[in-house]
Amino acid sequence: MGFIFDMGGTLNKKLLMLVIAFAFCLIAALIFMYINNFGVIRSDSQADWGTFGDYFGGILNPVFGLCAFLGVLWSLDIQIKQLKQISLDKQGEELLVVIKDIDARIGELMNVEVGQTSGEPLFIHHMVAECERGAGVLGGSDAYTSFVYIAKQSGSILEAPARELKNKVVTLHRFLLLYPQGQKGGNAPVVEYYIDKISGVVKMLGEVGGVPSDVSDFFVNSRSRG
Repeated sequence: MGFIFDMGGTLNKKLLMLVIAFAFCLIAALIFMYINNFGVIRSDSQADWGTFGDYFGGILNPVFGLCAFLGVLWSLDIQIKQLKQISLDKQGEELLVVIKDIDARIGELMNVEVGQTSGEPLFIHHMVAECERGAGVLGGSDAYTSFVYIAKQSGSILEAPARELKNKVVTLHRFLLLYPQGQKGGNAPVVEYYIDKISGVVKMLGEVGGVPSDVSDFFVNSRSRG
């Protein structure tokens, strides 16, 4: 019967033992009641044995029939949960394809050159590192200060990649919200990974031109709470 199997299709031995124990206890109780009322008298009469069988069958059959019916209902419930989980897994796979595509584009934007220092090129991912170091608040980084200033200027060479980076982060946030939650109700590991990965980018974008508050809260504040 389906109710003695868990959602993974594995035999639930503990529940099976409880069902068997209940059945034996019920049979023992019926035998005790019969002996207590009629005593132990051996009979060669088929009619007596027929009555004895009707006594057990009349009580046990409905009980076991009810157990079988409940088992079918439980089995259906498990199957429905399994189908729902399969649907969630498929949705997660489809979303992950989109998320990876967005992440790849963010990676390309992070490698956009923004200047040079000591003859070495600087890229946006260097600016993210400078922001996380606190260059925007503490100062002391001319390259970062220059990057923020130019990226804020409409039509500048750095404004376009900064704007696209912001749009990609906002889009990533939208798809991460659609990703199925973890088994315990929290964020799935994939979501936690991208929160940790993108939080620095969001901090930098906040100084360049800002991101929506819900996006900032999702990537930055949730990481801090974690």
